[in-house]
Amino acid sequence: MLHVHNTLTHQKEKFTPAHPKVVRIYTCGLTVYAPMHIGHARTYCFWDTFRRYLEYQGLHVVSVINYTDIDDRIMAASGGTDGSGCLDVAERYAAFFRRDCQNLHIKDYATYTRATDFVQEQIDHIARLLETNHAYVVNGEVFYDVGSFPEYGQLSGKVLEDQEAGASGRLEEDMARKRNPADFTLWKPSLPGQPTWQTGHKDWPQGRPGWHIECSAMSTTLLGSQFDVHGGGIDNLFPHHENEVAQSQPLCAHPWVRYWLHPEHLDLRDEETNKSVKMSKSLGNVVSVPDLLAKYSYDEVRWFFSSSHYRTKLQITTRDSKITWELVDAALGGYLRVKKLLANLKEKLASAPVDAFGKGHYLSMRPAQDQVPRMRHLYETGAFAAHTKAFIGEFQQAMDDDLNGPRASAAVFGYVNALYAAGIEKSEDAASLLAVYRALTRHLFIFGIDEVDARLYPELYAETVKAAVAKGESKGGDGVIDRLLVMRQEARKAKDFAKGDAIRNLLVEAGVEVEDTPKGTRWGAKKS
Repeated sequence: MLHVHNTLTHQKEKFTPAHPKVVRIYTCGLTVYAPMHIGHARTYCFWDTFRRYLEYQGLHVVSVINYTDIDDRIMAASGGTDGSGCLDVAERYAAFFRRDCQNLHIKDYATYTRATDFVQEQIDHIARLLETNHAYVVNGEVFYDVGSFPEYGQLSGKVLEDQEAGASGRLEEDMARKRNPADFTLWKPSLPGQPTWQTGHKDWPQGRPGWHIECSAMSTTLLGSQFDVHGGGIDNLFPHHENEVAQSQPLCAHPWVRYWLHPEHLDLRDEETNKSVKMSKSLGNVVSVPDLLAKYSYDEVRWFFSSSHYRTKLQITTRDSKITWELVDAALGGYLRVKKLLANLKEKLASAPVDAFGKGHYLSMRPAQDQVPRMRHLYETGAFAAHTKAFIGEFQQAMDDDLNGPRASAAVFGYVNALYAAGIEKSEDAASLLAVYRALTRHLFIFGIDEVDARLYPELYAETVKAAVAKGESKGGDGVIDRLLVMRQEARKAKDFAKGDAIRNLLVEAGVEVEDTPKGTRWGAKKS
């Protein structure tokens, strides 16, 4: 039985959705003024793994994620030399987000909401808070009164009395305009030239919504006045999620959200000083998803993220402000052994006739104990059934314990070692090998690793994510080619033209067409 650490209660609890078969999840998405980076990637890969495990247990997941598409940073990024406006900037980076998620094999959400599509719902929500004396208006700006909500701080653990006045750096302004320094904006008047909406309320006639109200309105509109799970990264915990609870809970007759989950930060740490380093463009240590997938395949990235617990900081070392990647490489050592076994199984089964795979129990006639996980009858058969049964038990036990990725990935590695010790390399029993292949691919699938052959496991293949890589962009599996091209470029800069030509010739022989252009080197499959 799955247990999760509920941020709201600060303890591990049995996970029981409101509906026995349906789980409703709202995830805070990006403020779309810049691309997703490696830290974001870890967060959204976790939410994908959580969803996949719920589905593995036989639950149906309705998942919603939002784009914050109206924000000061978006407005600051607009109006550049290319004439981009706010909408152009937001839609561009929303599209990049979808592309990056697909390339990381993150399953599509049920819907992707935009804050600007729900402005009327936000206006209505604010009006109800004003009517119930949880908000007030000052010069056309609407503030939430945190003093009206005694439970404020329960989610994050921050005590209201301990929060300093003037935390914004504008002490006199805060004290003059707010009843309490922690009060936050629900609606702000727009300045000339900024996006604006009419409210129909004379005290706050025009403007745009504050950040926090957006998620409350969108999640409640789509998932109801009470839903199962709300989350994002740990950076959303305070003030964003705390403020969401404050402005939503008073309008519900029951707790607004049942469970809150918060994946931890990526921890960049200087190798020499062992001190945390801020990720910033100026330091050159911001790693985008395309950068990450140029170095590692998507499945290696997903394994790396899954092999650390989502509630612990994921440490990556830097040297001279550059990421070193040693810790990533070390984490991938065991996974390469897993990949090797999968490749061997696939090769052995490639020529086996379909009727050699044997038949499982008719799906509709399975006994209750075999119905979850789905297709279990396909795994626990054949010569290696005992090892598979033990593995599934260990894997489930790990994931049921607050989605313990390190223990679950260790169970995968232990399973592979046990199979080698049992002589799987020498086995020619197609039905037994297929059962192992399906057991491995099904459980790796929970981590977001979609490495499954359509012939060997058609039921699972139908659920895999197909990466959406545009022409000219590198795919995870093409990282070796990208690295060779970087080596060639470095050789040419060093005037080592013999080495550069040798690398080019090697690529051409491998079927890769290399084209040097004024904007850089392009490559693609060699035309026949």
